[in-house]
Amino acid sequence: MIVPRKYRQVLDFAQELYRHHPAEIDYGVIAQTIQNVLECPVCTFSEVGLSEAGALGLGWPETQVDSSEITTITLRNMHRHPLIRRYVNTSDRRPLAVTDLVPLLRWKSSAAGSDIHAALDFYDHIAIPMESPRGTMRSFALGRSDGGPFTGQERQLVLALHPLLAAMDDKARQLRQQTPASLTPREEQILQMVRTGLTSRRIGARLRLSPRTVEKHLQSAYSKLGVTNRIDAINAFITDAATSGASSPLHPTCRDHDSQHTGDDGLDTERGATAP
Repeated sequence: MIVPRKYRQVLDFAQELYRHHPAEIDYGVIAQTIQNVLECPVCTFSEVGLSEAGALGLGWPETQVDSSEITTITLRNMHRHPLIRRYVNTSDRRPLAVTDLVPLLRWKSSAAGSDIHAALDFYDHIAIPMESPRGTMRSFALGRSDGGPFTGQERQLVLALHPLLAAMDDKARQLRQQTPASLTPREEQILQMVRTGLTSRRIGARLRLSPRTVEKHLQSAYSKLGVTNRIDAINAFITDAATSGASSPLHPTCRDHDSQHTGDDGLDTERGATAP
């Protein structure tokens, strides 16, 4: 049961986030707070859409489940998951549980439901979607492991949080609609790697950076491009390159950075670079 103190705590937290500048918004902190209040084993912020290479699914940030695992599961199930299909294929942006779209017993016996349960140990989960163009999905996703549906009280909390989180997200988008500064070579390099579907952890391994440092570079790139997520950043990155007449969105300096060799430890290292 959610005690009134926790209910009030998370609403106050969301209102405080709305007053902040977008640069201070950390979706990981938001996900962790929602996870703690609802006492769920998993809460992540996921982005799903289409890239030139095909389906693109990104799980972010890391809470109790590694983001690379969320990414793998998302990619594997994005075309057969009822919530993902609903948000990608329609303009519906209401918070929904998977059991709103399919009976729990049917979901448990489905390929996607069984796969998610085997990997994450839960069946029912609920999404708190943010605005996104049709064909994409940006959503917080919560999962629970007790096998039962979310309670009415928990769903009331999700419904109360939704407009506050959406307003925060919308404010971030509006305040970032300004003339962007130039991307640094490192930011271009990381965006190019994101475009191929690599996770922050894998990008960090290749560049010998921590996943958190990769995320910091991405947040800086988001601000310069006037976007708030990876899918929009990739689209803006490609559009800017086309507008400028560049043959490739990868900066020449980045090509030097991306000349890599594989070391004895199996990690790709930059030629001439030293580990931080």
